[in-house]
Amino acid sequence: MKNYELIAFQSDQRKLVLSTSYASPLSSVLFISSELAKENYRGEVLFDLLLSNGFNPNRFLSMQFDGNKLLPQTTKTINEVPVNLLSEIYNFYFEHVEYVEQSNLPDTQKYLLKNNKINSNSI
Repeated sequence: MKNYELIAFQSDQRKLVLSTSYASPLSSVLFISSELAKENYRGEVLFDLLLSNGFNPNRFLSMQFDGNKLLPQTTKTINEVPVNLLSEIYNFYFEHVEYVEQSNLPDTQKYLLKNNKINSNSI
């Protein structure tokens, strides 16, 4: 099983990589690059490491994709994520509780995600 989902959300032009377990998707950059290349994508890729890093300041990262590979030297921590994108992310995890279960998040945070009780402004 891969440790990420590559998604194009409605509210954002960037591709988004979501963690699907406690294992960071950053260990899968070659596989992610291959998927992005097949889609003829170029541009910024946003990584949400929620299930790996929790609700910490290093939860969101971005990296540029040049059409062939992700460029590690372009990695940045993202502090501001649009509320509508956060809502879509939380809905994704609400619909995929199996991923939440495979995380290292505390039980209270797992409960909130699995029951769609996280307000995108609250964390």
